[in-house]
Amino acid sequence: MIPYLATFAISILFCAAGEWELQKRRKAGFFLCAVSVIFPVVLAAAREYTVGTDVLTYGNYVFQGALKAQSPGSFLRSRKDIELLYKALAYAVSRVTNNPHWFYFATALIICALTMWGLLYYRRWCSVTLAWSCFLFLFYGDTLNTMRQCLALAVVFAAFPFFLEKKYLRFAILSVIAILFHVTGIIALALPVIYVFMEVLPPRWLQFLLIIACVGMILFYSPILRLVLEMKILPAKFSRYMAKGLALAVKPTILRLPFLIPIVFYYDRFCGFEEVTRAPVVFPTDAAEKCSASQAPVPGSLQDAEAFWEEREESRKKTKTQVLGMFAVIMLLMEICTVQLRSVRPALYRISFYFGCFRFIAYSRLVKILRRDNRVIVTAVLFLYLAALWYYQNVVQGNNQIYPYVYSPGWFERMIPVTPAG
Repeated sequence: MIPYLATFAISILFCAAGEWELQKRRKAGFFLCAVSVIFPVVLAAAREYTVGTDVLTYGNYVFQGALKAQSPGSFLRSRKDIELLYKALAYAVSRVTNNPHWFYFATALIICALTMWGLLYYRRWCSVTLAWSCFLFLFYGDTLNTMRQCLALAVVFAAFPFFLEKKYLRFAILSVIAILFHVTGIIALALPVIYVFMEVLPPRWLQFLLIIACVGMILFYSPILRLVLEMKILPAKFSRYMAKGLALAVKPTILRLPFLIPIVFYYDRFCGFEEVTRAPVVFPTDAAEKCSASQAPVPGSLQDAEAFWEEREESRKKTKTQVLGMFAVIMLLMEICTVQLRSVRPALYRISFYFGCFRFIAYSRLVKILRRDNRVIVTAVLFLYLAALWYYQNVVQGNNQIYPYVYSPGWFERMIPVTPAG
């Protein structure tokens, strides 16, 4: 446990220094945030083969196959059950070294670096340090196990800001890359649809519809799937995904409530509606109607135009904050819905990762919207919650088989260039 907590503490301190430095010197701030990424990456690279269930399941197997491959084409056509880009990454690393630890290093570097890249986009909306802390305690253990899916998850998380900035081509390219790492990356295509839906739906109705949708998904998952199978819309093999009774995973749901409840309680402030209500935007046309004829501004004046566009831009920013807040809340609820699939098949809960990654920014956003005298208390409670949850899931339950951490001596030195076999 000590190797994990010590690594997390050092990484979080560097991230905090980087976030503080970003306010004055951007390059120095980004550099410190980049340094904070290195520590968990090295921890992942230096682990023994027994740390992480899927390391022995496919991690080492794929890399050893890449070492023996005579050509990239033959290797990429092998193992149809492994996604193309994951095999390509293994082959690229295998041309440099025969040491699988460097393959772990490359995998962890992509996951952690892309996650940090995505978090930095939200730095004006939440605390990067707290969000990075949430990633380490909530998801880092999964990155040591479900490597393919976490690669896809990291790409999706880093890609979504491009959609928010209307850089649709970059978002599309990264979405394809995510799918080539793991087929579940196709969920990335659903995120823009949900976000656009948030823009259209009135916020007051949203709260009721989300609760109804979540309860409905949990209660009627199996009956709906049975109906779809009877209509022969899906192949019969999907019957193995049906739950016996209610598809309700009680423990995972309860573990997510401590911070979901206050987020919903402070929904207006979390999304920014309370801020807009207190300081409504008044456009020049509204002000002109209230002015007397003698005080009316000169039509078409430069000052009038500048004020209009400044207020319009401010209004746009607040609207984006509102939609992003609504989107984060629905992501938390979608995670609770999809984590119920654990009661059907244990591996299916991993679909919830794509929604659960927004817990990083949601939890840190909650701290930011509180009054200053409450932030220290809630921050301390958040770290206690994260530490307790990490201990329960990884030590008590043994999730991902990452505890205890086993160090591989001399992993760094064993780096030998490789020539193609045969």
